Amino acid sequence: MSSDQVIDRLEGVTTRSRILESAALEIERNGLTLFRVKRVASEADISVALLYSYFTDREDLIAATIVYRFEQVLLGQAEIFTTPLRDVNTTAQLRVALDKMISDAQDPARDEQRLLRIDGISFAHHNLTASEGIARAKDQASDQIIQIVQPLQDKGLLSQGMTAVAFARIWYALFFGQIALEGEHALSINSDSWLTALHVLANAVVA
Repeated sequence: MSSDQVIDRLEGVTTRSRILESAALEIERNGLTLFRVKRVASEADISVALLYSYFTDREDLIAATIVYRFEQVLLGQAEIFTTPLRDVNTTAQLRVALDKMISDAQDPARDEQRLLRIDGISFAHHNLTASEGIARAKDQASDQIIQIVQPLQDKGLLSQGMTAVAFARIWYALFFGQIALEGEHALSINSDSWLTALHVLANAVVA
């Protein structure tokens, strides 16, 4: 992405958001070790002095950026996860929604989002600002999900013994867990077999 494209992308957002978006791109391009504040300021089309009026130091900027990107990806994935389940009132509608979720989970773009979600988590474990921000994002995403999923249980659309929370954890894992097992190894599976298994599982959780 060129500098002009980045600036166009950042038009209409606050200066702090411009900085965070530029810093997120810096992490994605160069990693934490080669992270440079000067490049972030240049990308955001501001001075380093102005940048430091928003963040106390390099570590504070990195921590805020990790939280910013984590929140973006996590809440965005929660939205993708819950959208097909909105206004589901029958088992037939739930089956259609699950088919849509299975299809969405195979989108290659989801892999990139999963990777962005975990980038910098090692840093976050050692930084209070980042760890607290990530915890808040998880709470917000969880609340968003349960508001949509709980009615499925209340309406009797889930199989006996399948709670709303268990349902959410199983299906949400499709968006974040699959990438961890990609590659050639004992648990590798071809796409057709994987999709068949997902549909078998989908049928099993619907009443």
